Amino acid sequence: FGAMSQGFAEARPEEWVLFWGSDDWASSTHALADLMQVQSGDVSVPDLVVCSGRYFSSDGQPSRTSCFSSKLGASHGRPLSWTDLSCRGYRRSLFLGATPPHQATLFGPGAIEKINCYRPGLRLAADLDYFLRLAAFSPLCIRVANLELVHMREGGVSAQQTRQRLDEVRLSYQRAFGFSWVLPFLLRYLRRACTRLLSR
Repeated sequence: FGAMSQGFAEARPEEWVLFWGSDDWASSTHALADLMQVQSGDVSVPDLVVCSGRYFSSDGQPSRTSCFSSKLGASHGRPLSWTDLSCRGYRRSLFLGATPPHQATLFGPGAIEKINCYRPGLRLAADLDYFLRLAAFSPLCIRVANLELVHMREGGVSAQQTRQRLDEVRLSYQRAFGFSWVLPFLLRYLRRACTRLLSR
């Protein structure tokens, strides 16, 4: 996540940032063009453009989908569409266990101006912490699209260091929601379990 903080620092005021690793790839040949269509959908400029992604196993088989809104998951042949969330709606979604998949999220100039780095000391949940910290700002506009933007390989470092990841997720929720951290923590993993079951 240090490299991602460096990416924020290098971005010019008008630039958008998208973080992909060496094991992430575009879902189609027109995925980035579709993303630009969502980003420039109307006169309002969102702070984040959140799409969805899909994980693939090491043998190339599709696994679970990662999306912020079940209402606007991958398009699956439907016309490209999106909706804008207010700060209140965004924070409510986070409290209910939803998290923007960072590989499928385009960080806009507004978000980078508000928070331009990941929190030092977090290795596996720094992206969750960033999204939670961003929710403290108002006004805030989050655009959620039904675009499956990226494909990702399962089995990264986060999946291999479960205890540290869970500790960092708990700490991030505690910082954001205080004593209520247990509910978003449990809902986060319930959502993931349901998504995995539905993807089979």
